[in-house]
Amino acid sequence: MAEGTRERILEAVVDVLVDQGVDRLRVRAVAQQAGVSVGAVQHAYPTRNQMVHAAMDHVSARFTADLLEAIDAGRSAEENLLAVARMLAGVEEAGRPAAVVWLAFTSLACTDPVLAAAHRSAWQTLENGLTHLLVQLNPAATADDAAALLALLDGLAIARATEPDRVTAARAETIITGHVQQLARRCPGTSEETA
Repeated sequence: MAEGTRERILEAVVDVLVDQGVDRLRVRAVAQQAGVSVGAVQHAYPTRNQMVHAAMDHVSARFTADLLEAIDAGRSAEENLLAVARMLAGVEEAGRPAAVVWLAFTSLACTDPVLAAAHRSAWQTLENGLTHLLVQLNPAATADDAAALLALLDGLAIARATEPDRVTAARAETIITGHVQQLARRCPGTSEETA
């Protein structure tokens, strides 16, 4: 199969997930969206889980490149952490497709061991990256701080994807900024903040 066809199919999987949801992710819908035959989709991705896994890999590669690009050596540790946090929380509407694909991937990972392993690996990579950024912000930061921040950002991303009227971009931004500022002020060796 030509790389261009595979790319169109992956983009179509993402589009169907975002527009119709994982329950409506069908070979026929993807084929129609991509402008290819049903056979081409089945040849590339024989199961729905394989389609979602491939879409997740596809979206993750782009998302990872964008995350790395968001980090600027000329900015403060707090500015870099906030830029990454905004992306992980899907503050901007452009982040919605990645959040929707991640949500579909996560739901399928509950029952698919292959997807579960990929989910654990991706989650650990994100936690490690956040730990690194947090330690630059505050040497007292721990992996548990990163895990808590990641859980907060994941929750915000889900809310931004599913209920953007309740969790607006401005509200998500306020929550993220407040949490990062609390982490920056925390005293070494304690869970207390400085005044």
